[in-house]
Amino acid sequence: MASQDREDPVQELIRQYLPTETLSEARNLLHRFQEGEAFKLYVLRRIWLVIPVGLVIVLVSLACAAATVLFFAAGGSWLALPAFVLAPFILIGSLFVQLYVFFSWLESRALAKAFRRRARPAQGAFARWLAKKTGADLGTLPPVPWILAAVVLAAPLAMLALVAPKIALLLIPLALLTPILYAVLDR
Repeated sequence: MASQDREDPVQELIRQYLPTETLSEARNLLHRFQEGEAFKLYVLRRIWLVIPVGLVIVLVSLACAAATVLFFAAGGSWLALPAFVLAPFILIGSLFVQLYVFFSWLESRALAKAFRRRARPAQGAFARWLAKKTGADLGTLPPVPWILAAVVLAAPLAMLALVAPKIALLLIPLALLTPILYAVLDR
C-alpha cells in the first residue's frame, strides 16, 4: 500500500506532462471559451489585441517549421525528406502550444476581471520591475506543456538561431515581448 501511495504522485506528474493530458486540457479550455460568458466577452472586447498576438504566433510557428527544414536539409540531401515530413508536425505543434498557453493566460485574466479581483501577480524580480515601470500586470503563468514546448518550439527556435541568426534575433524577442505589450495595452 505504501509503495502505491508513492507511485500516485509520480504517475500524476508524468500524466501532467503527457501530450494527451494537454490535449484534454485544451479541449476543456475551448469548451470554457464557448460556454463561459466572461471568458468569451473578455476575448471579444479585446479582439484588437488578440489578432496581432495571433499573427505573431503564426509567424513564430511558420519560422519553426521553416527552420526545421533548413536545419536538417543543411545536413545533407538524405535529411531533406524527413525534414519536410516533420515540418507540418512542428507547425501544428508549435501553433497548438502557443495558442494553448496564450488562451490559458487570457482565461485567467478574464476571470480576474470578471470577479473584480486582481490576478495574483507574477513572481520574480522582472515581473515586479515591469509592473513598477509600465503598470502592466502579467498575472500568473499559465500551465505550460514543457515537454511538448521543448520539442515543437524551443528546439526549432534554437535551429532558427543556427540557420538564420538575424531572423532569430528579431523573432524571438518579438515573441517574448508580445505578452508584455499585450499586458501594457490591456490595463
